[in-house]
Amino acid sequence: MALGPLILFSLNALSAVVALLTSYFAYRFERLANNPLLKAIAIGFMLLGVGLLVEAGTSVALGQTLVEALKSRVLAVLETFTYLSIQMLAYIVVAAGYSYIAFGRSQKAAGASVLAAASARVVDLVGLYRFAVASYFVVLVLLAFVVFQGILIHSRSRSVFSLLVLLAFVLILSAHVVLLVSVIDLAGSLFLVGTAIQFLGFASLLAFLIRSARVGPS
Repeated sequence: MALGPLILFSLNALSAVVALLTSYFAYRFERLANNPLLKAIAIGFMLLGVGLLVEAGTSVALGQTLVEALKSRVLAVLETFTYLSIQMLAYIVVAAGYSYIAFGRSQKAAGASVLAAASARVVDLVGLYRFAVASYFVVLVLLAFVVFQGILIHSRSRSVFSLLVLLAFVLILSAHVVLLVSVIDLAGSLFLVGTAIQFLGFASLLAFLIRSARVGPS
């Protein structure tokens, strides 16, 4: 296997482990704090962990990163469609959790139609490229929405927990800016950079949740 896919596999595998641990600790902390946002993070990051395992398996099976496979048109359509769809669904769940806290129940399902609109057609490999660009754009919009709501929540609560979670999602948002550009430009090295930043965001969120679970929300 080439170095690029090997690095991507390692980052995705580690990110998957961190995402699943984040889901576990968010679930444990939610049982104590009864926080809808933590419930959404638990569900969303469980989905992200599964999706990242699919993406890691794809890079191993093909010996290529996602953007390299798109560029050479040798991508396993089903695996990639599954990963991108799971990723969008995961961030829809997280955005819904933030909406519940920031705006109330009326906004909770506002993002539900986004996934259906974005994943309407994947017919051929050219269509898959458009779907990949669209899915990363949708995730970027969802993460921007999450960060915006996080700012609103922190401005009201001024808690350390809300600030640390917000900072983690700002890092994940920055990663997806890089990932979107890399998919548009089919830049493999830039895609690896975005994946590395995403891993740092996941790791930061996990660290914040473990800290909060030990000392309690402040």
